[in-house]
This record gives sequence, C-alpha cells and structure tokens, in this order.
Amino acid sequence: MPLTPVPTLRAALCATVLLIALPLPALAEKGLLEVTSSPGGAKIYLDGQRKGNTPKQPGKALVLELDEGEYRLEARIDNGGKASEEVFVAAGAIQPVHLVPFAAPAMVRIPAGRFLMGCQPGEAECEDGEKPAHQVSVPAFELGKTEVTFADWDACVADGGCKQEPEDAGWGRDDRPVINVSWDDAQEYLRWLNRKTGKAYRLPTEAEWEYAARAGTTTAFSTGRCISTRQANYNGNYDYNNCGAKTGVWLEKTQPVGSYPSNPWGLSDMHGNVWEWIQDCRNLRYGGAPTNGDAWTRGDCTIRLSRGGSWYSDPAYLRSGFRSGGGTDFRHSEHGFRVARTLTP
Repeated sequence: MPLTPVPTLRAALCATVLLIALPLPALAEKGLLEVTSSPGGAKIYLDGQRKGNTPKQPGKALVLELDEGEYRLEARIDNGGKASEEVFVAAGAIQPVHLVPFAAPAMVRIPAGRFLMGCQPGEAECEDGEKPAHQVSVPAFELGKTEVTFADWDACVADGGCKQEPEDAGWGRDDRPVINVSWDDAQEYLRWLNRKTGKAYRLPTEAEWEYAARAGTTTAFSTGRCISTRQANYNGNYDYNNCGAKTGVWLEKTQPVGSYPSNPWGLSDMHGNVWEWIQDCRNLRYGGAPTNGDAWTRGDCTIRLSRGGSWYSDPAYLRSGFRSGGGTDFRHSEHGFRVARTLTP
C-alpha cells in the first residue's frame, strides 16, 4: 500500500499559522459592550431583545460581543424602574455603559381621620414624651409602602443627586433599607427625587407617621397589645409587659423591606427594621403640639425625631407612640427613612 505523505515541519507550521490567522479579520469587525447597573441584577435588553442580567457583584459586568454599529440599550428592574441609552459599539473596542434604572417609591394612600396621639389609656411603659395624649385630625396623604432602599439611594448617588455613599455594614444593599443616612442626607435625597419626578415628596410629620403606624388601632402596636419576631425585625431577647414578645430571635441586622406582614393599611416595617426620620423638631412633651397633622417646626430643630424602632431595639421601642430622635447630621446603622407626599386636588 502507498504510504500517506507526512507534511514537513515547515508545512505544518504554516498550516497552524494560517488556522490562527483566519478568524482575525472577523473579530476585528466586532466590539465588546460591558454593561453594569445600579442596582445590579437588572434585566438588559438590546434593541428590544433580552440579553441577560447585569451581575450583582461589584466590579463585574455583562459582556456582549457585537457588530460595529448603534444600539438601544435598556435596563429594567422588578419595581418598574427603567433606564435606556443609545450606544455606539466600535470594532475592536470595549465600550463600558452604566445604567441606573429609576422608579419612584411605591406609595399608599392614607385616608383622612382623627385619632388619639400619644400614650393610650392603659398602655404599659409609656414615657413622658408621649404625654399628654391628644386628639389630632389628619388630612389624607400618601406614605411610602416601604422604607427607602439602598437601590433607591444608590440611584440618587449614581445620578449625582446624593453625596453620601452609606456603608451597608456587610448586610447587602438593593432591597434592604438604606442605613447610615442622616436627616440632612434624607433632605438631599428628597430634593433629588422631586427634581426627578416633578412631584413634592417630603418626610412624614410625626402625627402622620403615628396615625399611619396605628392604622386604626389603639393598642401598643398595630399587631395588638403584643408583637413577635414573626411580625417585625427587633431584638427578641427582651419582652414587653410580659406579653410574649421575648422569642429569643435576634437577627442582628436589617432585613429586606417587606419581609414581614404589612400593617392593616398596607404599610411594611412601621415597627422595627430601621428607625425612620420624621420632619418634626424635638419637643419634650406634647403641650402645644399641632392638632391638624402638621409638622411641629418649633422647638429644638437641631434635633429631629425618628419613629418605629429598629433591628437593634427592644420591643417597647417599637410601640406606635414611642418617640426618639437625633441630631440632623447623625448617621447610624439603625437609621433610615420613608417618604410622604401631600395629596393635591
């Protein structure tokens, strides 16, 4: 039988070089698009076609290899937020794009009503600051369904509206409530949100907050005379009035907003998770307080109030009527906020 010719070493090397060289002209006609977003995990569409999700890990990107040309890139997140940009991808180049999907906070309409603000008859562990109890009439308004999240805040930072870049204590960002933000920081976020939406968001007044937290109840909590760690995020190593709030469960960090059942008016985390900044100035007792639902803007306005308790708090601090506060520049891992809005005719 005739033997099959064996190619020389020189011929083999030439063939190898040829095989390597052949794809290069095709690669030179393409470019790379590196897509990131705030928050991560956004769904990415290119000219209307789904291409995947941006990574949630910092420093990672969704990489698309594309022919040279112009494309419409869109990012979408679960709360309805969107961001889009027209991009040009050049052959042989890498084009980074960062998108910030934005959606205004989900709001709940709170009905007008009248309620007894402060220490309720027979309520245990009331403090002097909750007295005297007094009737307040509250006009209808809107209140954020949840606390403002890191995703909300990071969109403000990425858009240049917020200077403070708060640490998350290693607990995660995205749908966890933003922490380590002061009352002053919250005002900066609100100014940005109002520019972005053309609406008039603000912090809730103290009367509005307590009215919405009670949600028609007259007990210490909207859950009744007691609360449990199945209903709110707090330090379950402590009890309240021997009611059974001591469950031994303490998560020692925030939880994603909406992790616990909403109150009767559809609001999440009015008890626990993070203290929420309020518009009002500090007054040690209720004597002379507004009775029409307005913010109390007299008193010590270097101190602003906060409500609701936090992941760190004893259950007594989660009571609907409990009052706390801090300096306008105070930042802590227990403090966040939610937004409100006046209804317009």
